Amino acid sequence: MRTLYVGGLPAHMDSEALGTLFREFGDLAAARVVMRPSTNTCRGFGYVTFVSEAAARLAKQALDGRPLGVSRLRVDEAT
Repeated sequence: MRTLYVGGLPAHMDSEALGTLFREFGDLAAARVVMRPSTNTCRGFGYVTFVSEAAARLAKQALDGRPLGVSRLRVDEAT
């Protein structure tokens, strides 16, 4: 399994939408958007865990730098 950090997410993003965005590249074990507790809005980042390392690499290559709303996605391996 491989987990990716995803930054540059819009405030309205939720975990389900994040999973939908990445699922086209392979099977996901998890997709989680980090939320602000006070407003229940996205803090601008999240994590996606792929079952396959190859799928994670493909998603990173395809989505890193891709425009989403008014910003660009930042996709990198989570540490």
